[in-house]
Amino acid sequence: MTGSSRDDATRTAFLALDFAAYIVENFSHDDSVAKQGAAALAAARRAGLPVIHVVPNGMQEQIHPLMAPAAGEPVLGKSSIGAFATTNLDERLRQSGVGRLIVAGVATSGTVLSTTRWAVDTGYEVTVCADACADPDPRAHAALVDERVFPQSWLGLWRIARVLPVAQISELGS
Repeated sequence: MTGSSRDDATRTAFLALDFAAYIVENFSHDDSVAKQGAAALAAARRAGLPVIHVVPNGMQEQIHPLMAPAAGEPVLGKSSIGAFATTNLDERLRQSGVGRLIVAGVATSGTVLSTTRWAVDTGYEVTVCADACADPDPRAHAALVDERVFPQSWLGLWRIARVLPVAQISELGS
């Protein structure tokens, strides 16, 4: 891809998925997921990436305090597991010229998996922040983000997306 680094930054967006306080507190095996998500979110903001928060309908005002939206960051409500099917997320991204996504969220086997698969199937390049995602079952999380757990599996996010710790995601200035 050609273009300035600023062009690259505007073509990548950060998605914060299901970081509602109730979900983080009840559907995460990792107590540090909100802290890790907040680190990724702060890095995305510093890099000038557009940030979009997506949570279940009715939870738009219940974002975990560490993941609180900044002024102007949209918070979309959804009625499906993934972020695309029941929102205008795809339209927003395409109108902004976004072709790459960085994803963080709870739960890995729910919204992260569903959103990532939909995004890849519709042409986006996706990077999953492995340490800014969590699941109620740590084994499910590991199977989805760590190729070494089930190297023969077709389910792993690593089959379709880059899966890296926040500190290794170059678009976040790491």
